[in-house]
Amino acid sequence: MTGPDVIDSILGPDSAVAASPLRDEKPELAAQMQDYYDAVFDPAPDSAQALSPAERWLIAVRTASHTKSAAVVEWYSEQALRSGVDKDTIAKAANVSKPWASEPRMTAIMRHVDLIVSRPVDSRRADIEALSDAGLTPAVIVALSQVVAYVSYQLRLIAAFRALGDVR
Repeated sequence: MTGPDVIDSILGPDSAVAASPLRDEKPELAAQMQDYYDAVFDPAPDSAQALSPAERWLIAVRTASHTKSAAVVEWYSEQALRSGVDKDTIAKAANVSKPWASEPRMTAIMRHVDLIVSRPVDSRRADIEALSDAGLTPAVIVALSQVVAYVSYQLRLIAAFRALGDVR
């Protein structure tokens, strides 16, 4: 891998983690995380048609906003902005204190993100059916789940790196 990966980019070059050999100890982890990031956010054309890159960035913003991780929210907000999403829509995605209200597809998507990020124990079969009722195909539901899963894992990994970086 040449240059910083997405984790180093989010943490920034001045972070304690970037200055330590911590990430160098597991280079395969960095490569795997970057490969997964690339697959989720730069998908094959058929997958991008099912769940657009703009939708993926907004899902990532919403997911990260639930944890109040400013650096990760800012990273994904910038990516959404670069993909053509307007600032008001990005701010709406970041505001997890308000339910998303717009066209049925994105309302269903963001309602599901809110549920599985903040109250996964409350999820039921009816929640998946609500996604289908909003017109989401199984492929879209899987892609949505992959974005949330990746960002959730990334958030935990970054928090751990920061904690370990501050300890070393």
